[in-house]
Amino acid sequence: MRMTKYIIPIGLMVLAISTRFIPHIPNFTAVGSVALLGGFWMRGKGFFILLPLLLLFLSDIALNTFFYQSYSDISTILYPGMGFVYAGHLAMIAWGNYLVKNPTKLAWLGHAAGANLVFFLLSNFGVWYSNPLIPQNILGLFTVYAAGVPFYFSMLLGTVVYGAIMVLALSKAMNSALVKN
Repeated sequence: MRMTKYIIPIGLMVLAISTRFIPHIPNFTAVGSVALLGGFWMRGKGFFILLPLLLLFLSDIALNTFFYQSYSDISTILYPGMGFVYAGHLAMIAWGNYLVKNPTKLAWLGHAAGANLVFFLLSNFGVWYSNPLIPQNILGLFTVYAAGVPFYFSMLLGTVVYGAIMVLALSKAMNSALVKN
């Protein structure tokens, strides 16, 4: 039974991260729920807390090598603003690890909205900071944030939907209720 406590959540996170490889509305994937729930599920399990970041990185390598290479002359594993994107995901993992204690269904929505907002602010700051074509002033920053709003809502919806599926699947597999009414 002890091994199941690791295998099932890890398997769900691997399966969930694969949503990046299927056709989807921009940012409507399980990446946010993997980060947020990964932080919650891997609490107190040592280096396993970084598993969501590792899964994200491995999926980035696969996407950039096999799918996005045709858009560029060079194959790139690292991309401008990547540090900000990963900082945003690390913040979501930390949110799940430190702030999600005993989630109710309503609290899950609040956690998803808050953690996605932190990701949104960090990742879009990175877009502004690392792109010299965008005016490097407050107007340029607000323009980037305004352009990113649809992606925030799409990611939030993906986090909520896939997060609910992941929690339900883990609850059924572990025969327990992880989210209370």
